[in-house]
Amino acid sequence: MSAEAILADLLAHGIEPEVTEDGAHLTVPAGVLTPDQRVAIRDNKAALILCIQESARTTAELLDAAMRACDHHNDSPQAREEMRRQCLEIPPFQRADLANHFKSQYPSRNHKP
Repeated sequence: MSAEAILADLLAHGIEPEVTEDGAHLTVPAGVLTPDQRVAIRDNKAALILCIQESARTTAELLDAAMRACDHHNDSPQAREEMRRQCLEIPPFQRADLANHFKSQYPSRNHKP
């Protein structure tokens, strides 16, 4: 099973693993993993850590690009919060596509075509 598939399975079961500050370990709430999930995590720990870190970077990029869209439209604080909420509801494996869309429509001020 790939790291992406393991992460998708965990998220589908409401389990959000986190990488420790030192980047060496994963944490999950106590008592929520099945034996099979525990084995999958153990056997794919390094790849899963990289996958989670990449997912976090992608999510940060998505939120940044989405807020540029809100800036462009002079959205209210409530609309900005709703945009943020909707972005976080997007499955992690689809966030890069949405981030790329926003980036193409609302490039950063530092972007040079």
